[in-house]
Amino acid sequence: MSPEADSQPDYIAEFVADMRAYGKSPSTVYEYERVLRDFDDFLDGEHADADRRDCMRYVAHLRESDLSSSSVATYASYLHRFYSYLVKAAEYPHDSNPMSLVTDEMDESVNKNPRRRELDVSDVSGFLRTVNHPRDRCMLVLLFKTGMRAGELVNLDLRHVSLSEENDERFGTGGDPLLNPRSLYVDSGIDGNKRVRDTLVPVDDEVERELVRWLRVRPSTDADALFVSLSPASSGRLSSEAVAEIMRKYTRNYGWWSSENDMRQNVTPHYCRHFFTTYLRDASGDDAFVRYLRGDTGGDILETYTHNWGDRVREKYEKYVYRLLA
Repeated sequence: MSPEADSQPDYIAEFVADMRAYGKSPSTVYEYERVLRDFDDFLDGEHADADRRDCMRYVAHLRESDLSSSSVATYASYLHRFYSYLVKAAEYPHDSNPMSLVTDEMDESVNKNPRRRELDVSDVSGFLRTVNHPRDRCMLVLLFKTGMRAGELVNLDLRHVSLSEENDERFGTGGDPLLNPRSLYVDSGIDGNKRVRDTLVPVDDEVERELVRWLRVRPSTDADALFVSLSPASSGRLSSEAVAEIMRKYTRNYGWWSSENDMRQNVTPHYCRHFFTTYLRDASGDDAFVRYLRGDTGGDILETYTHNWGDRVREKYEKYVYRLLA
């Protein structure tokens, strides 16, 4: 970095701070900052004075790397948005975006419909066997076997979880009066649970085994949450961002996540929801049943699957859901 760079404004830091303030997801903020810092390093810390030719040189540098053409276009779009924002915010000493002409002339384009990674049950089973931590494996099993969103997972309290009678008594679970035996209650009224109506998701033997494995070592805490932080500084409820980061740690090590991938290729909590939906819909042939489990429906279909729940939902779920750690 040149001596002059030390005194230049850090527009990247300002942009990233604004992205957080506008409520962008932590993963989005992380990706923008990573690319922008790489660009800044390429220019020896002089992003504040970048011109069109600097941007062209960086794009050429990206093309010479192992990135896909879609990733090159994505990185270029990050730079374009960065400088466009600075110009609009009137906080940039130049009156034009140095990336505008560069992106207009690029042949590469972002793949708007990249092919999703294709996994089968044996692939997921092999992955989960590499996860030994009781809490983390339990969370991942639940994501794959229930189709819950990460936000819905972290909103589960102990009272929302019903196990066998013996385990409920042992671990203090199953306190919600709306629960059915051996089920998970996803309350649509809780902020972050994006469901049309409340949903009861069955707990099969495999899920109960993973829940018990976690509850045996779950720290004693005043928190009602099923999944809590293990940090000495915080024993409270995990956030959905924390779940995404925990999953990213394992999928990155397993080769199922990379910042250079198109996002549909990365295995994330949202990917688990897609996997669950696709598999159960194909196996059962019952779209309404799957929409009920996902919490996407109400009205007549909801009544169909809430009346005599044990016969209509549990039996069908246990018949068609996959076993991941059998």
